[in-house]
Amino acid sequence: MNSGFTLNGPYDISDPSAPKDVAVFGSICFVPSSLVTVRAEIEEGTGRIVALSFDYGESTLQVQAFASPKGEPIWDSVLEDIITKLGEQGISVQRQIGPFGTEILAELNIGANSLQPVRMFASSGERWLLKATMSGRALQDLEQRTFLEDFFKGFVINRGELPLPPRELLPLSLPSGAITPKGSM
Repeated sequence: MNSGFTLNGPYDISDPSAPKDVAVFGSICFVPSSLVTVRAEIEEGTGRIVALSFDYGESTLQVQAFASPKGEPIWDSVLEDIITKLGEQGISVQRQIGPFGTEILAELNIGANSLQPVRMFASSGERWLLKATMSGRALQDLEQRTFLEDFFKGFVINRGELPLPPRELLPLSLPSGAITPKGSM
C-alpha cells in the first residue's frame, strides 16, 4: 500500500519543498491523514505537551522535537545516553542501521511484568532533532512500518528563533479549535 506521503523529509519549515497543508502543533507540523489518530502526551504536574503520538492500525509512532546546535547533529550522543540509561535499568538494546541511520531496538518495561518492544530512530535538521519511537505491529508488519516511516518523513519542524540549550524540548501546543480533555487546562 502506498501511504501517499512525501518521501524526502522530515523537513525544516524553511524548506521550499516542505508540505504546506499541515496541522500545526507548535514546533511539530504534519500532513493530516484520516488513517492516523493523533494524541498529545501531557507531562504530569506541569501540564505541558512533551510528545505527539500517532496511532495507525495496531501501531504507534511517538515523536519529540529537541533543540540542537547549528550544524551539529546530536543524535549519536542522545542515542548513547538512551542506551546507557536503558542499560542501567537492565534493558538490553540492539543497535542497527535503518532508513534514518543508526537506531535501536529495545523492550521497555510498561508495568506489571509486561514488556513492550520499541524501535527508536531520529532525523536531524537545522538546529533541531526529531526523535521517534515506534511500537506495536509495525515492528513486524511491513505495511504498517512503511506507512509510519513515510508519515515520519512528512513531518515539518518549526524550530523558531527562541534560543534553547541543546536537547531542550521544542515547544508543542494544540492547534486552535482542538478538542481538549476535561481538567487539562
